[in-house]
Amino acid sequence: MGYCRKRTSRDGKPRYTAYYSDLKGRERSAGTFGSKRDADEAWQRAEARLAEGRIGDPARGRMTFQRYVEEIWLPSHEVELSTRQGYTYSIYKHIMPEFGPRRMVETLPEHVRSWVARLKDEGVTPKTIRNNKAMLSAIFSTALNDQVTFLHPCKGVKTPTVPVKPRTIITPRLTSSKPIRSRR
Repeated sequence: MGYCRKRTSRDGKPRYTAYYSDLKGRERSAGTFGSKRDADEAWQRAEARLAEGRIGDPARGRMTFQRYVEEIWLPSHEVELSTRQGYTYSIYKHIMPEFGPRRMVETLPEHVRSWVARLKDEGVTPKTIRNNKAMLSAIFSTALNDQVTFLHPCKGVKTPTVPVKPRTIITPRLTSSKPIRSRR
């Protein structure tokens, strides 16, 4: 059960820090407030999110995208070796320059939209943009499931339309105009 602790600030005014216990039993702060009522509401909201399964370790969301991909997502992502090589190339060629230094919780749909627009302006093909966005979406889906972030920044972001390649239908061509006779 949560609680709040009264303390006195440097200017002599009372301040109240809200505390709750996380899933591992560690004491966590839900913030510091000017009134006891606000502090009580804060630890109660934190416990409610914890009961819903919506609260993880806040420090995990502060890790950078690059650290999450290199230490958590890529090592545990089960794919064929050749697919892993392609993923690694694409991640470092197209995704890391934009998202690598950014914190996971700070990545928003507007950042993904501007990244797609930048790739388009650089002349990257629509198919490559679509594939890289799908990979970025897979990374953030895993982060969402791991409770590293609570927002999926790829949802609703459109990519350029991939033109449909015309299909060439190969048909057998007759080599002679004579009808084929069967032998008996």
